[in-house]
Amino acid sequence: TQVLAQENVAAEPQALRLLARAARGSMRDALSLTDQAIAFGGGQLQEHTVRQMLGAVDRGHVFALIDALARGDGQTVVQTVDALRLDGLSAASTLEDMTGVLQRMAVAQAVPALAGDDGADPEVQAIAALAQALPADETQLLYSLCLHGRAELGLAPDEYTGLTMVLLRLLAFKSPIERVAAERAAPPL
Repeated sequence: TQVLAQENVAAEPQALRLLARAARGSMRDALSLTDQAIAFGGGQLQEHTVRQMLGAVDRGHVFALIDALARGDGQTVVQTVDALRLDGLSAASTLEDMTGVLQRMAVAQAVPALAGDDGADPEVQAIAALAQALPADETQLLYSLCLHGRAELGLAPDEYTGLTMVLLRLLAFKSPIERVAAERAAPPL
């Protein structure tokens, strides 16, 4: 932000978040990516152009996938993965972004005081809503599935088939989880 201010380059906060995430803690990489993004965006750093340059998945897709999984809606999961495929977006990036969102959801579920909204992050409200919609044990399971599923993508016939199967795996576990919860809630005979 400081470098861009000195260079009089306008930048959207979400574009900077994408660049920071892509740089993975390396200032040199962050500056290099920022320079590329400025050239790619015709002198401006806008979220949609940075996302396009990085091949990053729109968080709206990630939120839609997690919401569909929370509701047990396999049809929406498959349709969203098909949309990602048609748009040429990376299955690996989708799983990576999902693990980031799921980690933040887990923090919101376990330590709500640390997930507060300071107004700087527009995703806080969406993450809080998803944290309410998905039980904590399913959040943990989905995090693990996404994390390990990323490594499995190379074994699948294609990455979108792998992505679909990783996500549908949660639905396969969801029914037994719901059945056990219902049995616990049922009054004894």
